[in-house]
Amino acid sequence: MKYNYDERQLRALCFTASLAPVSRLLPKATARIAGSGSWIAPLIALPILLIFILLLSQFMKMRRDGEGLGELVLRTGGSVFGGFTLVFLSAFMIFEGGFILRSAANRFISTIYPAAEPWFFIAIMLIMGAVASLGAVKALPRAARIFAPVLVAVLLLTLFFAFSQVEPSKLLPISRSDTPDLFLSSLVVVEIYAGMLIFTAVLEDQCQRRDRFKSLALWIVPICLLLTAFCAAIIGSYGADIAAGFSSPFFSMVRDVTLFRTVERIEALVAALWVMSDFTLLALLLIASGHLLRLVFGFRPEKADVPMFSMKNGRWLIVACAALSAVAAALIPADETQLSFISQYIIPSLSLITAFVILPVWFILSRRSSPKGQFGGGCR
Repeated sequence: MKYNYDERQLRALCFTASLAPVSRLLPKATARIAGSGSWIAPLIALPILLIFILLLSQFMKMRRDGEGLGELVLRTGGSVFGGFTLVFLSAFMIFEGGFILRSAANRFISTIYPAAEPWFFIAIMLIMGAVASLGAVKALPRAARIFAPVLVAVLLLTLFFAFSQVEPSKLLPISRSDTPDLFLSSLVVVEIYAGMLIFTAVLEDQCQRRDRFKSLALWIVPICLLLTAFCAAIIGSYGADIAAGFSSPFFSMVRDVTLFRTVERIEALVAALWVMSDFTLLALLLIASGHLLRLVFGFRPEKADVPMFSMKNGRWLIVACAALSAVAAALIPADETQLSFISQYIIPSLSLITAFVILPVWFILSRRSSPKGQFGGGCR
C-alpha cells in the first residue's frame, strides 16, 4: 500500500507533542519527589523507556499491512476486551485533550494576558484542533516535521543562556539513599513518552516502520540527554524547592533569561511558539481518539483524503471527541492546585496504567487465545 508519511515525521510528531507536558511537569514534579538530584531523572528513565519501546515493538510486530495500534488491538483482542481497550484509550485521550485546552489557556494568561479570561483561548485552540483533526491525517506529521526544529532551536537557545546562572551546588548532593526517590521521579519522564508513543502508534496504519526498536532507541537517547540539561538548567538556577513550587518552571526560567544582556522578557515569544506543541498534542489526541472510536463502532478510517466537513464513515465521531474535550475543559477546575493535581497524578497514572497494565494484558490474552502462528508475517 501507499504510505502517507514516514517514521521520521511520526517521531517528529511524538517529540513536538511531548514538549507541552514536558514544559508543564519537568522539573516541577521530579523536584518535588527527589529534590536536588532530580535533574538526572531523565537518565534514569532511559533504560525504562528502552524496555517499553522493546515491548511496544514486540506488540506492533503482530500488525498487518495497513494496521495501526487500534486495528491490531481490535483484531487480536476481540470485540469485548479489544473494544474495552479502545474505549478506555479514547476516553483517556479525550480527557487529556480537555486538560490541554485548560492548561494551555492558563499558561497564556499567566505569561502574556494576566487579566484575560480562559474561554477565548480555549475556543481558539479547540477550533484549531478540530479543523486539524478533520483534515488529512498526513498533514499533522508533516507539520510536526517543521515545528520540531523550531522548538528545538528555541529550547537550546534558552538553555544556552540559562546555564550562565546555574549554580552547581544546587544540583547536589546525590547519594545512594536517594535511589528510590530518583526512580519514582523518573516515571514522570517515562509516562510522558510512553503515552506519546502509544498515541502515535494509532496513526501507524498509514506509516511503515522498519527496525522499530533501533530507530526509536536512537531517537529517545538524545531526548533524554536534552531533558537532563533542561532539568539541570532550572534546578541549578533556582534550587529544587523553588522549582517544585513554580506553576510552570520552564516559563519561569524563560522570564529571567536575557539574550546578550540586551533583549529581555522573551517569555511572550516563547509562549506563543509553544502553542505549536499544544496544538500538535491536541490535534493528535482528537485524531487518535476519533480513529479508535470509529473502529469500535464498526467504521474503517479512510487512508485517502476526504472533504474536511464530510461526516460520512463515522467522521462525526471526531467532532464528538472535540466536543467532549471541550466539556472536559469546562469541568476541569481552574484552580492552580487542582490543575497541578490532575497534571501530576491523574494523567500520569492513566498513562502508566495504559502502558504497563492494559497493553501487556492485551498482549498476553491475545497470544494465549490465538492459534499458533496466527501472528506470523506481520510488518514492523
